[in-house]
Amino acid sequence: MLREPRWIALLIAVPIGIVICLILSDWQWNRYEGRKSSNEVQSANMALPIEDAAQAMPPGTEVTDANQWRMITATGTYVPAGQVLVRKKPLNNTNGFWVATPLVTASGDVVVVNRGWVRADSDAKSTPVVPPPPTGTVTVEGRIEASAANQGPRPADLPAGQVSSLDVATIGAVAGASILPGYLELTKSTPPQAPGLTTIPAPEISEGPHLSYSMQWIAFAIMFGIGVVLLARRELQVRRREAELAEGQGPPDDPDDDPVSDTRPGESSQLPQDSHR
Repeated sequence: MLREPRWIALLIAVPIGIVICLILSDWQWNRYEGRKSSNEVQSANMALPIEDAAQAMPPGTEVTDANQWRMITATGTYVPAGQVLVRKKPLNNTNGFWVATPLVTASGDVVVVNRGWVRADSDAKSTPVVPPPPTGTVTVEGRIEASAANQGPRPADLPAGQVSSLDVATIGAVAGASILPGYLELTKSTPPQAPGLTTIPAPEISEGPHLSYSMQWIAFAIMFGIGVVLLARRELQVRRREAELAEGQGPPDDPDDDPVSDTRPGESSQLPQDSHR
């Protein structure tokens, strides 16, 4: 039986399917563990006391698990000439832009502030109208977020004032040299901003469906193994029954078909004898 082409194909496909299921289960498990760890860091750091931006992420350092999502504050003056719109930043299933504006503190540090979200126009090549940043001295509060990696030269076909990533080194260079390594995702401004920008919510603290997906892939792997065993067992039963029938060892005859036993109570089963001799 196992030498037949269909069984050879099945015995090759099932182990491969099991291995693929286990790989996908491990992938989902790693995503669950990563999300769980990230949630713990976010919850712990956001609960820390608010700190000065330059102390929480000094120039020349990197944003790590030690300070990402920590609440910080900075006081300085916005540099409107350095403001850019970061493309392809959807919010609530609506496409839009982040509005990133450099802010220079009294000590000369440059803090790139993500001031909020604005809806995109229907035309991908157009730039929406954005409320200007407050003038004069401004105090901002918000979360530390890691800078995006520098993606190289700016694409030539982008509209003026738009960028594809929030790279603080590129955006802050217009305002000065001492640029903080992460950006401030604004939650509060004094004086307040003009209406028209939506405050970006903090990342949701949720483990997502990754754990259940991991368990589902394990269940699929088990089903593959059980399925091939059940198929083999059924195949063996069918072949054994066919062999018995071929050898004349089928089930016994039904007693109801025996002509001798087909008599009524009190009647003799003996055939009547011929009265003529």
